[in-house]
Amino acid sequence: MKREFFLSENKIHPSYYEFFDGRTVEFIEEIFNTIGKDYTPRKEDIFKVFRYDLNNAKVLLLGMDPYPQKGIATGLSFEVPFDSWGDTRVNTSLKNMLKLLYKSYYGDILSMEELREKINKGDFRLLPPDKIFKKWANEGVIFLNTALTTKTGKAGAHINLWKFFTEKLLGFIGERNPALTYLLWGGKAQKFEKFIVSGKIIKHNHPAICGKLYNPQDFLNGSSFSETKKDINWIDEVEL
Repeated sequence: MKREFFLSENKIHPSYYEFFDGRTVEFIEEIFNTIGKDYTPRKEDIFKVFRYDLNNAKVLLLGMDPYPQKGIATGLSFEVPFDSWGDTRVNTSLKNMLKLLYKSYYGDILSMEELREKINKGDFRLLPPDKIFKKWANEGVIFLNTALTTKTGKAGAHINLWKFFTEKLLGFIGERNPALTYLLWGGKAQKFEKFIVSGKIIKHNHPAICGKLYNPQDFLNGSSFSETKKDINWIDEVEL
């Protein structure tokens, strides 16, 4: 695979050109030779996270690997292609992210039914799932998974294949943008903390498992959004 072709085909932003040197592109080609054709997300979306300017980034949210269900993963960690928060396919992690977002701005923890009602009435102004992640990415959030692919229908299948790539990438990102805030949710993401060379780290439990508010590390006690809302407009409110 020619490096120039890889950069062009995947619309890599110039701020990542130095990272994607010839050796790294060869490493990626070896990964594709290993995984064959049965993987997710779609090939054209695998490197979507690298289409945004690293120099403008303010927050890095580290996920583990893409959603394994066919047609769900988009190339950005946690993003889904649904056009409504009322879609029954909105997963537990996203629901709890929504709850923490509301709490971070308004102080209360509401049920999903209450949040959907507020969104529908315009009392909680938030873009739908298939648009909000692009907005956040444009504002400076890097939605990175530690593995850029997985086998369709099998979570975690490619974690080890991408491990060296991600370790090297985190070092590069930290050197090029030392002021980033890293959001590490859950023990698996926190294992990569040792490869973060600069910036601020916010850690708490994963959004897939929460609701025990007596635990200081519970996701709904997390400060990921409240401590970064000075840099990222996580909701559509301008003044609060």
